[in-house]
Amino acid sequence: MELNDRALPLTRGQLDIWLAQETGHSGTEWQIGLLVRIEGALERDALEWAIRRVMQEAEPVRVSCFEVDGQVYQRAVDYPNIELDFYDVSCLADPVQEAQEIALSIQRTPMPFTGPLFKYALFRTRPDEYYLFGCYHHIVIDAAGIGLVGNRIAAVYSAIISGEPIPPAFFGSLQDLVDCELEYEASQDYRDDEAYWTGNLPAESNLTSGSLQAVDGHDPNWRSAPVRLDPAVLRRVHELADMWNMPRSSVITAACALVVRGWCAEGSEVVLDFPVSRRVRPESKRLPGMVAGVVPLVLRVSAASTVAGFCDHVHTRIREALQHQRFPVQALERKVHPRGPGQSVDRVVVDFFPTSFSLDFGGIAASASMTNSGLVGGFGLIFSGVGDELFLTTLGAGQLFSNFDVTDVASRLQRVLVAMTADPGRRLSSIEVLDGGERARLEGWGNRAILTRPSPVLDSIPGLFAAQVARVPEAVALSCGGQSMTYRQLEEAANRLARVLCGYGAGPGECVAVLMEAPRRRWWRFWRC
Repeated sequence: MELNDRALPLTRGQLDIWLAQETGHSGTEWQIGLLVRIEGALERDALEWAIRRVMQEAEPVRVSCFEVDGQVYQRAVDYPNIELDFYDVSCLADPVQEAQEIALSIQRTPMPFTGPLFKYALFRTRPDEYYLFGCYHHIVIDAAGIGLVGNRIAAVYSAIISGEPIPPAFFGSLQDLVDCELEYEASQDYRDDEAYWTGNLPAESNLTSGSLQAVDGHDPNWRSAPVRLDPAVLRRVHELADMWNMPRSSVITAACALVVRGWCAEGSEVVLDFPVSRRVRPESKRLPGMVAGVVPLVLRVSAASTVAGFCDHVHTRIREALQHQRFPVQALERKVHPRGPGQSVDRVVVDFFPTSFSLDFGGIAASASMTNSGLVGGFGLIFSGVGDELFLTTLGAGQLFSNFDVTDVASRLQRVLVAMTADPGRRLSSIEVLDGGERARLEGWGNRAILTRPSPVLDSIPGLFAAQVARVPEAVALSCGGQSMTYRQLEEAANRLARVLCGYGAGPGECVAVLMEAPRRRWWRFWRC
């Protein structure tokens, strides 16, 4: 494509996605979807018209991305004939499953950067039930933006059906999106955020041991079935969070950090990836584009820390990260910790994701759910729901544990939460993450039985040398430059030196520096008496 006055640069967040896809990640990993269940009769023509109207308003979503002379640009494209593909699967044995499988196949069909970077489909599963699916490339929209678009489509459709005036459009433009980012990059807030993250980056760009295990042939878009966490455990977590004046998510994040550290991290530092919306300015909250980001949550785990102290530490770090969430931390990490093409940071993501929300299509109830969170690479722990209805889903091609299953991860997490809530004053070192079988395997791999066996009493080096002198006193012990010393002569010389040192006050266990003459230079040696 050629440059013109409508071409604008990509934002930092968009450029990260462009570079990641161009250097190794499959394009379909970046494609995210919204699946809306509409429980009632639906007018297809009115819905298709509403989608076209909203997409005309959502300029940041209908862009084309292209490269010119090494620079990447985006330009809004008019799509006057946006199609709403229709599938009637109501006659099949399991129409809902069929609709979901077709939607997944759409999501796994690559969208070229030249556009369009969105697609819509409608499924009829019963005469009074429909599923609307919207698929988008993450380079043009994030989860919050999809929520804006979904709500706007429902509002426009409702106005058409009721004969009411269409509510005024409120989306920001593509120029607004770019200007918002450029204004931030020129502000004092940007410099303050940069100073914070420069001083708070992880010591290493990857997990300390890098032991997120890859699963051969595993779909990187794979998302497990949700597992509900025990409501009784959640109520206790909620009680503690209220007592400590912090959100429940901080306590759960602390538990996730202990689980991760127990299996695939070393030392006192645990680093989690923490998704953030970056929508801190009022104008950014009406932008249906790509604004979101991910920041590293650097947590320091001390075995002597208490549960209460560690939760307070986690809560403090989360608040700091949110205060500085607009900064492009990934670009700074690449600068501080350079990586080769296609190499990505391999960290566990912890995300509290509002996977579902309600919509109203002209008086017809509808529930919308995200098909994935847009996280790419590595492994994610995704929490969704409110109150006692909290679910854990795992996402990605990696895994934390051998014989991995989402129910296993949920069980480990709940075991840690139970220990934490039972005694908030207990030390972290007393909380067991691994089960008995895994602990036994680790002890076997580490030869614990041998290492804990009482050590035999060994002779000292002087004792061993004295025994050698007694066995072969006239054998040559040292030779250099045509001269040699027998074991007897070497022992006598060593004893003479020892007596001299004793005369100067040297005693057992002390270090002595000895200056020895050598050609062209002098050598310093340190000896322990």
